[in-house]
Amino acid sequence: MSMSTCLWFLLVSSFTGANEVNVNCLRSIKSQVKDPKRSLSSWVFRNGNATYICSFVGVECWDEDRVLTIYLSGYGLQGEFPLGLNDCSSLTGLDLSRNNFSGALPSNIASLIPFVTTLDLSYNQFSGEIPTGLLNVTFLNTLMLQHNQFTGQLPPQLASLQRLKQFSVADNHLIGPVPKFNEAYFGSESFANNTDLCGLPMEFCINPEEKVSRFGQMGAAIGAAIFAPVGAFLGWFFFNGN
Repeated sequence: MSMSTCLWFLLVSSFTGANEVNVNCLRSIKSQVKDPKRSLSSWVFRNGNATYICSFVGVECWDEDRVLTIYLSGYGLQGEFPLGLNDCSSLTGLDLSRNNFSGALPSNIASLIPFVTTLDLSYNQFSGEIPTGLLNVTFLNTLMLQHNQFTGQLPPQLASLQRLKQFSVADNHLIGPVPKFNEAYFGSESFANNTDLCGLPMEFCINPEEKVSRFGQMGAAIGAAIFAPVGAFLGWFFFNGN
């Protein structure tokens, strides 16, 4: 076999492999989610040239057959975070917002979507802690996690996502300090309606012992304010009565 023939064979094989991987990615996603509205009915898989996957609803491609973005917002999809995404190795955008996804995000999420720049999981029912693995999705510039059921503390490592420009974890059940983002500034609306988030741009954090001390001081002050007039009246009454 000549050198040129070998190179041609390797090139065709690599493209064929890439085609199959992207097809398998979408096939896995479809098999892993529940689709009561049949929103993914156009995802019909067949043999032959894989460029047909680029006509699927919610799918955008580059180079004719490599999945670049998956936007499935508001399709009524159910289930857990689809693990088949790891086969979409060229994926840069993922929007699963306004569905009924639930369960915890995988701890290895960075290995599933390593090159994603936009991740929108808002308005679902995801729960558990926000994984520290998001730190390793280093190209993220948009991370929207609002209106879910996340609990626990925000990973402080999120502050090292230097490209992050849009961010929200509002309307969850998060507690503890807000990470100290160095470059980007996110307003209080990005953290609103959580159980007990604190630190800028929210209220300052107070440790539990200090809270107890402050409540004790407030109680003493309230008690003094209530009983001081009573004591003064009784003193006046006894003094003038005599």
